[in-house]
Amino acid sequence: MYGEISFNETITLEDTVFIDIRSPHEFSQGSIPGSINIPLFSDEEREIIGILYKDDHQKARIKGLNFATKKLPDLIENIKNMSSQKTPVLYCWRGGMRSTSLYSLLEMMEIPGYKLKGGYKSFRRFILDQLDNYELKKPVFVLNGLTGVGKTEVLHILTEMDCPTIDLEGLACHRGSLFGHLGIKNLRKQKDFDALLWNRLEELKNADYLIVEGEGKRIGSIYQPEFLFRAITGETRILLTAPLENRVNRLLKEYTPSTPGEIKKVEEAILLLEKYLGKETINSFLMLLYQENYFELVSQLCRLYYDRLYSDSRPGKIKFEKFIDSSNSRKAAEEIREFMHKTLKDTDLAEVSPINIREE
Repeated sequence: MYGEISFNETITLEDTVFIDIRSPHEFSQGSIPGSINIPLFSDEEREIIGILYKDDHQKARIKGLNFATKKLPDLIENIKNMSSQKTPVLYCWRGGMRSTSLYSLLEMMEIPGYKLKGGYKSFRRFILDQLDNYELKKPVFVLNGLTGVGKTEVLHILTEMDCPTIDLEGLACHRGSLFGHLGIKNLRKQKDFDALLWNRLEELKNADYLIVEGEGKRIGSIYQPEFLFRAITGETRILLTAPLENRVNRLLKEYTPSTPGEIKKVEEAILLLEKYLGKETINSFLMLLYQENYFELVSQLCRLYYDRLYSDSRPGKIKFEKFIDSSNSRKAAEEIREFMHKTLKDTDLAEVSPINIREE
């Protein structure tokens, strides 16, 4: 056996697997990326134990033991099977009774593994400290553009080209607009977004630069950290452009509702726009929706709402270093990559240029 270990120490290890023994609901609210949920108690059992614990700690412990006893053989067997390939690291909420009790059983069974010191709470504190004190010292290239120009598609192609990208909307499980949740079943929690973002930053820590989409401070219900938002609003900006018809066709591929439930969600989103566009315009939008005239609906949404909303994609207000037609996403990605490499090369040359050396 290996004993108790801090999350900082786990970073230096190879071939470990985090095993979250909290209830399914706890796990859904935030977990260590890549961890496997093998709950000691179900959500219902945990609630019963919690109610008992308020009045009688001992009764709560006995009830917990009764719930856990029948599950232990299968639970131990699952962990044992995992330990044949990777070393398990057990954690609960605070590294308390649940993980300590199960870890003791692993010791008795001579199954090697660790117990995470401080549990998930210590991991969460680690992530917040990392993001609060993060210093982004490399250049950041920001892709801006009106709705439908294909920023995410271009970003994914750049990722395929081995460019160091961060897909913030992918991490947030939200496309960052009023309709950004449509078609997405499992929306991301803030805790998981923060952890996944830190993971990606660690993966790219040796990269010479980063590429991100231009995003607001909030992506759906998710808030990005201040250091990254500052970088997005202050770094090298590239404006992607495309004709309206091209944009609408792209949006229809992503957003066209195919079930009554999806149509209902589109309707609800449209109704939220009334305070911006007025009742008459909203009624015309709804009529197009009910008629399934989606092309005209999306066209009008772009012209009357989104194109007015995105001030960060207006050349008159923001300085852009490069304008690129993204009608062909792959061609646009190749042009972006070429522009970035030239920019970085020119920057390196400027740093050693005699022009920058003052004569005494």
